[in-house]
This record gives sequence, structure tokens and C-alpha cells, in this order.
Amino acid sequence: MKLRNIATLIAGATATLCLMSATGQQANAGTIYKDWNYGIDAFNDGSGGSGYEIKGMAIRETSDSIFVALTGGTPLTGTYASGAADKNIGWGDLFFNFTDQTFKAASDTNSLFGIRFAGTNDSMASSTGVYKNVQATTVTGANQGYSTLKQYYDYGWNRENTQGTDIATKADAYAYLGQGSILNVIGSGTKVGDITMLTASALSAAGLDFSHFLASGEQTIGFQLNKSLLGFGDYVANIFLECGNDGVAVAGAILPPAPAPHEVPEPTGTAGMALVALAFVGSQLHKRFQEKVTLE
Repeated sequence: MKLRNIATLIAGATATLCLMSATGQQANAGTIYKDWNYGIDAFNDGSGGSGYEIKGMAIRETSDSIFVALTGGTPLTGTYASGAADKNIGWGDLFFNFTDQTFKAASDTNSLFGIRFAGTNDSMASSTGVYKNVQATTVTGANQGYSTLKQYYDYGWNRENTQGTDIATKADAYAYLGQGSILNVIGSGTKVGDITMLTASALSAAGLDFSHFLASGEQTIGFQLNKSLLGFGDYVANIFLECGNDGVAVAGAILPPAPAPHEVPEPTGTAGMALVALAFVGSQLHKRFQEKVTLE
């Protein structure tokens, strides 16, 4: 093989790896600011007033933890509502969907992860914490809420960024969430671990800054969990209030855990082909160098 051809192959293989890296970054939605991935919700789509208004959600990943923050007008313990079965309307549960399916399809196959962080809500999860193999259900009927997402929009609550900047339109919401029941709490699943609630000062110290987007609500709620409790790869995370009066979503990606020092993952797909090509190039250069030494 001529050296010029080898150089071309090196350039091509390296370009493939760089393109894959760049494409991977571009695939992650959301708005990144100071290591937090933000989804900013419309400020005027909380049916029922400011007490049911979500302004945003943010997620941060570190080497071993996931941080989640929510801001709006609803306290962690909810608000008094005479029409609710328990006289209280609060936050639903947070869901992570790592599949390439719609939310309902992933729920129907028990493929969601769910996090119950509000201990006073109407979740079917037995306690706060992280759950896998989750199927979602609705509690809007017991909370004087909307029976379907279509009903919510038919009442005139269609806004830009209606479920946050990553599900920005009614069409986007219907495509991912469907037009039927608002599935807003864990119906079933297996608990895999606990969460740690965080104060506003701890969230600020971790770099959270909703004010950068003019999205600071009266209430900001946050928690932390071990990264190993969730899946990895591309995800959509979303949450609704118990009544379905507002919701927000964030799209992003969680990196897989780093392999142990003695483990070398086998190359697969296009990246594997590029690595094989680089290995071949190296062997050819070594062979040519040996031939040159022999001739001399």
C-alpha cells in the first residue's frame, strides 16, 4: 500500500470518528447552560393559575450522579384544592424514557424509569425513590383535572413551548404523549434506589440558574440520585402535575459508565469499522518500515 493511500485512509477513519462525536453532541436536545440541560416551559399555560404553573426543568449529569430541578408555582407538598379527592393537588412523578418508543408505548411495555420525589402525591409507588420497569397511570380524575391531553388543549391552553422547549408544539405533544389520558404517576414498577432532596442553596452551588432564562418560579425543587440507578443513552424526561394542568419535558443523553481499566470494549458499528481501519493502517506502516530497514 502506498504511503499516500495510507494517509488518506488515516484521514478518512479519523474524520469518521470526529463526525460521530459531533453528531452525537448534535443529537442531544435541550439547552445546555453551565452543565445543566434545561427545558423551559411556557409561562402562561398552567390552567388554574400560578399555583399550577411549571416554568422549567433542568437535569445535570456528573460522573456518578444525576441532578434534577423543577421550578414553578407548585410546592413540593402540593396546594389545597377542594375538588381533589384528598383536597390536595401536587406534582406527579418524573419519567425517563430511554427507548425509541413513544411515551405510551414505552409505558405499555413497562420500559420506563420513574422517580417519585413528592411523598404526598397520589403515586402508586410505595415510597419516594427511583423505579425501573415502570408502567405509568393517571390520577387526573381524582384531582379535578383533565381526562385527556386533548381536553387540555381543547380548553385553549395551546402555547409555544407547551411542554417545554423540547416538546414545543401541540403536534409534538400528541406525537410523543398521545391525545388520550395524561399518564402522570407511577402505576407499577420495581424500586431500585433512593433519592436525596436538595436545598435551593445546594442546587445553586451545583450551578443551577433558572434566572438565566427568566424562568425562576416561586418554588424550586431539586434532588439527586446515583447515576447507576437509571439507564443510559438518549432519553426524554417528562412530568405533569397531578391534575394535568401543566407539564414539561427535557430531551438529552446520559453517558454510559466508563469501563474498568482492564476492560476494553469491542468495537461495533461505524466506530468499530473506523477503529479497525486505524489498526490496519498502523500495521501497514509498521510493515513498510520493516521492509525499508531490510532493504537498507
